[in-house]
Amino acid sequence: MLLLLAVSCAVESSEGPANAFLAAEAQTGVPFELLLAIAAAETGVQRVEGAEEFPGQSVGWGVMGLREDVLEKAAKLAGHDPEVVRRNDDANVLAAASLLAGYAELGGIDTNDLSAWAPVVAQYSGIRDEEGRREYVWYEVYDQLQQGVEVEGLRSEPRIDLPAYPPPTRTASRTGDSSTVWTPSPNTNSRSGADVEYVIVHACEGSYSGCWSWLTDTRSSVSAHYVVNTDGSEVRQLVDESERAWHISATYDCSLNANQDCASNGASMNTISVGIEHAGYTSQTSWDKGLLARSAAIACGVTQRHGVPVDSYHIVGHGQLQPWSRSDPGSGWPWSSYLDQVRAACGSSGSSSGSGSSGSSGSSGSSSSSSGSLPTATAFVIDSNNGANDTSAYWIEVSSAWFSSASTSGYYNTGYWAAPTEGVSDPAHFRFETDQSRCYTVEAWWPAGSDRPSSITWVGWDESDREVGRATVNQQTNGGKWNKLGNWTFPAGSNQVLLSRWAGTGKYAVADAVRLTPC
Repeated sequence: MLLLLAVSCAVESSEGPANAFLAAEAQTGVPFELLLAIAAAETGVQRVEGAEEFPGQSVGWGVMGLREDVLEKAAKLAGHDPEVVRRNDDANVLAAASLLAGYAELGGIDTNDLSAWAPVVAQYSGIRDEEGRREYVWYEVYDQLQQGVEVEGLRSEPRIDLPAYPPPTRTASRTGDSSTVWTPSPNTNSRSGADVEYVIVHACEGSYSGCWSWLTDTRSSVSAHYVVNTDGSEVRQLVDESERAWHISATYDCSLNANQDCASNGASMNTISVGIEHAGYTSQTSWDKGLLARSAAIACGVTQRHGVPVDSYHIVGHGQLQPWSRSDPGSGWPWSSYLDQVRAACGSSGSSSGSGSSGSSGSSGSSSSSSGSLPTATAFVIDSNNGANDTSAYWIEVSSAWFSSASTSGYYNTGYWAAPTEGVSDPAHFRFETDQSRCYTVEAWWPAGSDRPSSITWVGWDESDREVGRATVNQQTNGGKWNKLGNWTFPAGSNQVLLSRWAGTGKYAVADAVRLTPC
């Protein structure tokens, strides 16, 4: 399944964002659609500045993520000074296009055929691992081509071209979640009985495939427990949490952490932490909301499984504890709202012990709300398991006709509620309190299956029993990811998102999770 990664972003350029790509096409013959797709896969079409995350890996520059090991060659082909290529968008795009054109000439490809550019794209990636190159081509760059990419003043229309390159094999999920892929890294050893005390947040300084493939290479001598892709639609797990990943070259020093936990001074941070890498760069100015939400859910699970407090002293950036050589995830990482999302994913309970992401669906039919903390202007997820919800602010209610299940992979968190479709008014109620009128981007998650309805309706409903939005979806497809239902405005008070089960008989409607993000 190709990942659906839509990008909309302005690019600073001396001659305008559209012109950088169109001018490069005119001068080199490289299709602007391909250039946009690579920029989206590499940097989210943001100008980035080279920084090291993994020793031995060449750093990336500019909107094209042009790697230092080929930058001088690319600059020479484009007729620019290398420093200009690092800092100027027009020069960076032209240099990358010139490099691609050179690869294409050597390969003797049909440059008028977008499919034929795939081996050139693989070469541009700089990825050593063949499976990583295949995933980069198929699931990152050519997926962008199929979806279309937009920057200010320019849009590439969706294309149906499939890459003329071997498809990836896709390692099967070990977790039962189709959006989590188990790719074991050899770069790990024992914690020797030490407890997990911290979650370390990293930036990959590159693309998703480039990141996880480097971390699973025996020659790199680095790893992490998890890697989150650019929009949070997929996570790679590389190391068991019970094992020690090699993701931070530092021992604990409480003077770098507000003099907290000074008894741990001198302990190897790898031994007492879980590392989460994120596709992207320290220097980027913003992070995709899907990436942040997925990362927060992972961090919550870690804190719950290991009793780690949910606070800024125990969920920290790589650069905070290794400031002499690292600054990731950078100033663009929204720490305050991120920690709010971790708390929301944990039901605002902090470091509650027990299982964070395994077990049964948990909650029974309904949970009544008490007036308590209201959702702030940050994203929050209403799970099918009320044990993962802050039920003073948001919760799920279902009747006895709904039953809990985890039999189909691709579910969110611990499982889901299901009910047979029939002509009855008996929806699943994803309820929430909001402190003021607010527009939310409403998304739903479900595990897809052939026994799901091909047409089932979601409805936004306010506390005055008025409809504020409606969407019809096909639950036989698009499973294991967030699916946008719409931008719906809810008034202050008690609101809900309903999943109907009113449809033709013989199928099962699935109520798994709803995410609301301020528009």
